[in-house]
Amino acid sequence: MKKLIVVLLVIFISQKTTNAQTCGYLLMKNNAEVEMSMFDKKGNPSGKVVYKVLSSNGTEAKVNSKVFNVKGKELTSAEGNYKCDGNNFSVDMKAMLPGDQAKSMNMKDMEIKTNDATLNYPATLTVGSKLPDNEFTADTYTGGMKIMSMGMKVTDRKVEGKESITTPAGKFDCYKITSNQSIKSIFNFNMQTTEWFAPNVGVIKTEVYRKGDLTSTTMITKISN
Repeated sequence: MKKLIVVLLVIFISQKTTNAQTCGYLLMKNNAEVEMSMFDKKGNPSGKVVYKVLSSNGTEAKVNSKVFNVKGKELTSAEGNYKCDGNNFSVDMKAMLPGDQAKSMNMKDMEIKTNDATLNYPATLTVGSKLPDNEFTADTYTGGMKIMSMGMKVTDRKVEGKESITTPAGKFDCYKITSNQSIKSIFNFNMQTTEWFAPNVGVIKTEVYRKGDLTSTTMITKISN
């Protein structure tokens, strides 16, 4: 379960692959596919997340995400809605549910109730600016009885500077954004993240830290559109 929650956090961070500037970012294009590879604290491959646009009208898109382990076995799958109104880009945070919980929504004896939280990026990013905090909750019920609760928060988001990042998918000019992440469930996690966001593309790379030590890295390694 602890490992599943860590996977959840990776999904949550990498789900922020957005382009708040033009609404034309990668995951707003029909049939676009983005691969984000995951690495452990030593830089060894630990799996990947693959995003596939199922449908898009240019301002709203339905996106499927699948998480695979290092051997290529699918671990979780989820769907979420992405929206862009020109001022903000919004991701349905329901897409950050662990795969087993997301799948249980289709089971007759289980139900998940969530709030209508979205992950938002403003259209204009400037060095030194602060971005909106976000909070998501999900409660799992069976037979009318609550059996599990989960809460997720992103706070203290700040644009720290600009840097160029190179990955197997290419070279990108990015904004460097830091934030605090917390998940409360059976296990509680408090982490710090640094992400590199490229306008017109999305989040290119993310590093996750606990108590100042690097624990994992996620980066775009393949783009198909």
